[in-house]
Amino acid sequence: MRLGTESVRKTLTWRWRHFALFSGPEWHRVLELRTAIFVVEQKCPYQEVDQGDTGSWHLEVADQGRLIGTLRVLPPGLSYKECSIGRVAVHEDYRNVGLGRELMIVALAFCDARWSTVRLSAQTYLQSFYESLGFTAVGEPYLEDDIPHIEMLRTEVGETR
Repeated sequence: MRLGTESVRKTLTWRWRHFALFSGPEWHRVLELRTAIFVVEQKCPYQEVDQGDTGSWHLEVADQGRLIGTLRVLPPGLSYKECSIGRVAVHEDYRNVGLGRELMIVALAFCDARWSTVRLSAQTYLQSFYESLGFTAVGEPYLEDDIPHIEMLRTEVGETR
């Protein structure tokens, strides 16, 4: 994978859109990527598709038309009283090159322009990653679908590292 090179990064396309603006085939590719990671790869049979999707804004990043990353932003009141970010997914061929961080930085800029606080439910192994983006753990770890999670909150708007 050459994603780290500037020439490859220049071929990436980023797109925000609300659920209501997806065509059937476009939404199918988002679900295909998310279920490949959250259900198949993580061996976690759970209800991956939920009502949160329909009220959310979705960020997609594609490499020459191939969806390689996505996440969703839920406005306040859909999941928590604050806005929240979830379903952060990066295709396995594009991991460990900073794409997850870039997805989050773009999502945080989107949130910061609209709301003062962001909440998320992080898999505990990613806690330090989210802390590096300004999140703080709140509460104790808990199991969600048999995977350890921790709730995290980001209240200070500022530059992410």
